[in-house]
Order: sequence, then structure tokens, then C-alpha cells
Amino acid sequence: MRLAVVESAPRGGLLHYAAQLSEALAARGHETSLVTARDGELDAPPTGVRMRELLPAAVRTPSEPPTGLAYLVRRAGIAGRVVAASLRTLAEAVRGRYDTVLLVDDLSVAPAAAGALALTLLPRGPAIAAICHEPRPRSRRGDGLYATSPVLLGLLRAFYRRADAVFVHGEASRREFLDTWSARDVHVIPHGDERLLAPETPPPPADGESILFFGEWRRAKGLHVLIEAFDAIAARRPEARLTIAGVPTPDVDPAAVRRWAEGHGERVTLVDRYLEIPEVRDVFARARVVAAPYVAGSQSGVVHLAMTMARPVVASDVGELPHAVADGVTGRVVPSGDSAALADALEQVLGDAALAEEWGNAARRRVLEEFGWERVAEGIERALMHPRAPADTHLKSSP
Repeated sequence: MRLAVVESAPRGGLLHYAAQLSEALAARGHETSLVTARDGELDAPPTGVRMRELLPAAVRTPSEPPTGLAYLVRRAGIAGRVVAASLRTLAEAVRGRYDTVLLVDDLSVAPAAAGALALTLLPRGPAIAAICHEPRPRSRRGDGLYATSPVLLGLLRAFYRRADAVFVHGEASRREFLDTWSARDVHVIPHGDERLLAPETPPPPADGESILFFGEWRRAKGLHVLIEAFDAIAARRPEARLTIAGVPTPDVDPAAVRRWAEGHGERVTLVDRYLEIPEVRDVFARARVVAAPYVAGSQSGVVHLAMTMARPVVASDVGELPHAVADGVTGRVVPSGDSAALADALEQVLGDAALAEEWGNAARRRVLEEFGWERVAEGIERALMHPRAPADTHLKSSP
């Protein structure tokens, strides 16, 4: 097949996902192009993949958004660049003679959803497929966990109804997707690992009792639950440390987080910015355990990154997280929103370096064997080449 994998972000998790997926599809013999933003963070094209750096970047480097009028101006500029990227993608889809255009892009803003819908309307155009990382789009403001815009939801409903194939990352996500949208074909594939960031060997086990929260400061990711849990941990374990690394977003008050961190002095470290690829390994190297206390969502690239880095994960029981993290084998799974249970599970790992190493090694084996890109590419290939055949690549819920 002649495939175009489209991801308009010049950096970040979705670009890493698209690059690794493109490489895996190319390794299976498909003529694969990665259509992405100009001047992105990848040092070199994925092996066997044709890089098409054509798209204007909506956001060059993720950063804490401004407030007031400056925020509205910024959002308008982003919307304009998203429209421009969608038009450029349409042109590439027409001229590229692809069999399938596979969208990795986040479609949780109306201009992106409109661009995706436009691709399905091309006369005699390629098949259009999409990786749906979140069956329900999350809100980008502080007024709830999920998007409620009727324009966005209407565009997504029309797009999913017309798309030739949609891929999700687990059976729970598939059920949620089908409950929310209409679609022709919805297929389950693994999420993939993060060998792009830990290609050969993971960092050695951490010496100290350090917890890592990695990724955007979103309410859906449960940072407020972790803050409550760490207050309890800090009162019981004087050596415990916490690092929060990632970009603040509008639905979390960054000033309040900074004030709270100051109250813990050197025991809490904030890295409130985007971490470049060379920095990621170091921040995971200092962590004995990674916390993913999500209160909403279907899956987490951070969980798979932590596992690839051979770090045990304490995750909440939302979406596909209980299937990614094998409780008592690669980490712990706790009830969502339960800060006491989260604190107890984190303490279990913090206080036992040998256990943390054992679970971390098991986590790396699990993510490479059960969630690796070879299996992802195989499932996508089967769905696209035989659209009426069963194409789900089912995940194991236990090792």
C-alpha cells in the first residue's frame, strides 16, 4: 500500500507516535510517507519513511498559555494555522496518489475536525482512516473534562460516520466510541511503545525515593489527586520527592500548583515547560516510580513511555490503563480519584527499591512484547487491506 501518516504537530507525543507508526508500516513493506510540520524536532526521518514536512505548525513549542485578551489572540492564531495545515493536507492527499491517508492528529478542535471531514469528501480520493486516541474529546478549558461544543461534536460525528476505518487502543475505548459516535469500522490496536525515546537500554534504577508526574498539567490527568496523595506521603516519608514535568494548561491553576510546591521546598521540583527529546531520559532516570492518577481518559502515552523506560507505574482504573499496567506485576492500579489509595500504592514502590526494579523490568518486557509497533502495524495493515475481515489486535489484560 501507499500510505500517508499525517500528524501536524512539530513536537510532542503525537509526533513520536506518528513517526514510530510510520517506521513500523514501512518495515512491513508499505510505501509510507510521514506528512508533518516544517522544522519539527525529529533529528532524522524514521527508517524507510519519506518525510513530507509540509504543514504549518499550529504551536511551535508548547508553552503555558497567556490569559485575557492575549489568550484569545493566541487561540485565533492557532485556529488559522490549523486551517492552513488542513488545506495543505488536502492538497497532498489529492496529489500524492495514496491508497490511504491515516490521521494521527488530535481532532479535538473544530478546525482540525473540519479538515478531517473535508478529506472524506474528496472525489475519488484515498481511503481515510484515523487513530482515535480519546473516544470523547477532552475540554481545552477549565469548564469540564470533556468538550461540549455542538460545532465540534457535529463535525466529529460527520467525520466518523464517513471515515473508512477508525482505530482505538482497547475494548473499553471501542465500546465508549460506539456509544458516542456512528462509524463504519472500529478496530482495536495496541498503543505502541516509546523506543524512540529509549531505543536500546533504559536508564538504570533510581537511587532515591522519587515520584514523577510527566505530561501536560490537565485536570483529567489527576494532578490534583497526586497533590493530595503527596501531602500524605511527605508526612510519613521524609525522603520522598516529587517531580512534576510538563506544560501547564488552562484547566489547572499553575499559580496554585507553584504555591503548593513552594510549601514543600526542595522536596517538590517543577519543570513547567516542554521537555525536548534529549531531556526526557534524564527526568525518568531520576524517578523510582511514575504516577498516572487520571480521572478521565482512555489511554496514556506517558504510561507506555514509563514502561519503555523500565519504570513501574501507579495508575488509576480509567480507560485502558488497567490493561496497560498489570497490577502487582508492572505497577499498581488504584481507584480513580482516591488520593489515599494512590499514596499507599506509591509508598509501596518508594520503600522497596528491589520491587521497583523488578516491576520496572517487567514493565519494559510487557510493553515491548505486547504493545509494540510491530503488532500495531500488523493490525492496521489487516484492517486497511481487508476492511470486512476481523482486524482487532486484542490486548491481554494480564501477563
